[in-house]
Parts: sequence; C-alpha cells; structure tokens
Amino acid sequence: MHTFIKINDLDAPWNRGLGFVQWLLVGLMLLFHNPLWAASNTETMPTPNKILLQQLVTELDQNGSSEQLKVEVINDFFNQVPRAMDQEVWGQKDYWATPDELLKRHMGDCEDVAIAKYFTLRDLGVSDQHLRLAYGKIVDFQRGSIEPHMVLIYMPEQGRPVVLDSLNINLISISERQDLILEYTFNIESLWRWQEKSSILLGKADVLEPWRNLLKRL
Repeated sequence: MHTFIKINDLDAPWNRGLGFVQWLLVGLMLLFHNPLWAASNTETMPTPNKILLQQLVTELDQNGSSEQLKVEVINDFFNQVPRAMDQEVWGQKDYWATPDELLKRHMGDCEDVAIAKYFTLRDLGVSDQHLRLAYGKIVDFQRGSIEPHMVLIYMPEQGRPVVLDSLNINLISISERQDLILEYTFNIESLWRWQEKSSILLGKADVLEPWRNLLKRL
C-alpha cells in the first residue's frame, strides 16, 4: 500500500517536526513492498464479522470485564481477520479501512486491523489516553529484512505498554519486542514521535491524510 501524507500548513506549531514528518512520508510509502502481514492466516477461522463482534462486545459489557481482559479478547478477535493487501481488497494501493469496512470485506492489512482494535476498545470504554496507534518497522530476522508495520499500543495506568500486533498473538511489552522499531504514534487528536518514557508531540493527527479521510467515513 502507498500512503501519501499531505502537509497543508507549514506554519503550524508542529513545523519544528517537519523534517521527521517528511521522512515519515517516505517510510509509509514503503508499506506496499511485499509486507510480512500480507502472508496468509486463513487457518484462523471462523472469519470475524460484525455480528460476532457485536456478540463479543455485549458479553464483555454484561460481564463487567476488566480493561485488561477487553484488550486481550479484542486483540485475539481481530487477529483472526485474513490478511490481504489494499490492491486486492480495494483495488488501490492504499486505503485505511474503518472497522465496519474491514468486517464487511472480511480481510485487511496491518493498518486496518490495528485501527479496528483501537476503535473497538474505545467503544468498550478504554480511555484514549491508554491507546495509541503506532507506525514503525518490523524486522524479519530469518529473511534479513525490515518492513514498515502498524500496531496498536496499550498503555495501562500501571505496568509497561504492550503491543497489540496482527503478526504476534502475544501481548508483549515494547521493550521485549526486539523485532519491532516504533517511530511515531497517533490517536484521533494528536501525532507524537515515539519515545517509551516521554513521546514528543508533533501536532495534530489530521496531518495524516488517510487518517483524516477515515475519520470522515466513521
């Protein structure tokens, strides 16, 4: 998938981070390059759909489930979505799908899965302060390659941030993910350069055009 980021206001307060954002554009464009997340995972059935998700959300709500359990269950649910590239699903090089769009097409890429986890957990009452979508790179030590990747980060009030990853079923702390290199994070409002202890605010998340377009379709 190609992701094109248009920077519309070079005089904005986050202009000091412009060099990083320009570099980010180049990195995101590499997402179309034969990614690991495009490998088949169709053995993980049944395929998630909207009805199954609604049943799961209702059960979690009625049982008064803890935030940690919600994170674990929703991570497992969306990791069952069959992997596919945007060209195959949408007929275009890059498309960030809403959760409804993902479940209707029954397949998606790393961005779509991470985004679906993010909005579903928000709907379940998990604070936006505890959730960040994160872009970075994943290392394939066997192939000796590094590829762009997107995940969701859960940052509990107590404990270390953990990674919700479509390529790894386990919830593992960022420091233990030696194969993952995080570079920036964002939510509905803001964009940060990632640092585990003190991220650097770059500005509004609507600098990311695919994100801005997705929010209009929610």
